[in-house]
Amino acid sequence: MIKLRGQLDVSVFESALSEALDNHPLLTCSVTEMNSQFCWQNTGKMPVVIRKPLEEGHRFPAAKGIDLLREPSLKVTICNENTDPAETQLDGQTNIIFEIHHSASDAAGAIRFIEDILRGYAKQIGFTCVQKTPVEPGLLVHRGTFGRKPRTILQTLPKQFWGLFRAWTFLLNRVVPLTSGKPDRNAPTPVADYPAILHRDFTATETQNVLLKAKRLGITINDLFLCAAFFAMKNWQEQHISDKKKGNFRIAVPTNLRTPADDLMPAANIVSMVFLDRKPEKIQDLPSFHQGIYREMQHIKRCDLGWAFIHGLTAYRCVFGSFRKMIQQDRCWTTVTVSNLGRVFADVSLPTREGRVQISESLTLIGVETSPPIRPWTALGISVMTYAGCMAINLHYDSALLARFDAQSILDSITNYVAPPL
Repeated sequence: MIKLRGQLDVSVFESALSEALDNHPLLTCSVTEMNSQFCWQNTGKMPVVIRKPLEEGHRFPAAKGIDLLREPSLKVTICNENTDPAETQLDGQTNIIFEIHHSASDAAGAIRFIEDILRGYAKQIGFTCVQKTPVEPGLLVHRGTFGRKPRTILQTLPKQFWGLFRAWTFLLNRVVPLTSGKPDRNAPTPVADYPAILHRDFTATETQNVLLKAKRLGITINDLFLCAAFFAMKNWQEQHISDKKKGNFRIAVPTNLRTPADDLMPAANIVSMVFLDRKPEKIQDLPSFHQGIYREMQHIKRCDLGWAFIHGLTAYRCVFGSFRKMIQQDRCWTTVTVSNLGRVFADVSLPTREGRVQISESLTLIGVETSPPIRPWTALGISVMTYAGCMAINLHYDSALLARFDAQSILDSITNYVAPPL
């Protein structure tokens, strides 16, 4: 969700959206099944732009998710106080929501796609002469190589020995869900809200506190949020779960596999996963715990272990033929997902005012929210980003497992841990 303030011309936005989609074809695709295999199928249609009122607190409006077998991988919703579909000139705050199926694009690809829309909008109204970012849709046929030739992919295998061992532990370790119950998604009247998302903006002072704490502990900002997530899970279970199961908390960490060869790649999913497992009793606010997270993440980066998950999936598909068994919904594979996008919209090649992107003389990008998807048994998806020099965190929670009050307490626990008041 991008948050705009000022005057938005909906017709110009739709034109810029259409132009950007020409360069990012996966976002207009649905999926069809042919000969027991799923294939992308371009619908050739621009997604319908939905108009909705701003929710209380400017939250995400209710949605139903995307069914790729029946609709394209992108939905666009414009939220403003003025919901008259005939009115194209909107004033005040406008939130534009891009709901993208994760198989079509990851967050990095989505940001690039939105950047193209903002540049196209600015160019069409004559605000600034911005260069069109080159994109080559034909590269999509090679996205499974992640910018590398098959021979160089094989050369990564020796470095993957530890990663293959981690994959073995990934399969054998018992992972405990955050909550003790399992939602009944086949109930006649679903009680779950979707998407259930909480947001917290950090002030400039709080952002500086995050940087200072990470530096004081000798770890990265990403490591600090991983530690905070582990502590928040442990503390919440100690307060709410009496019959705690033995096993590990597991955090899934998306890793961007883009290389310089992917610079011209359109919006797509070019991401892998690494996993951190910790027993709840081992989670302690001690230097040894922080340094353990830091050393493990550094080892993952040095050995390029994001590839281990890709190699593991390839081997699994060769043995079993498909992933249907692996994605069974009666087992918890991941307790929480934590994604750090870093600085967003920092290289959009548009003017800025106080660090915020100016799309026109009267339209400013004042904020951004991103939320990762969550699967059954994974109660939380946490996304961290920095825009205009300030951090922000989104917490996407499974409302069939957690009440909003509980999700808010977990978010408060994380933010208080990473940005303690001075």
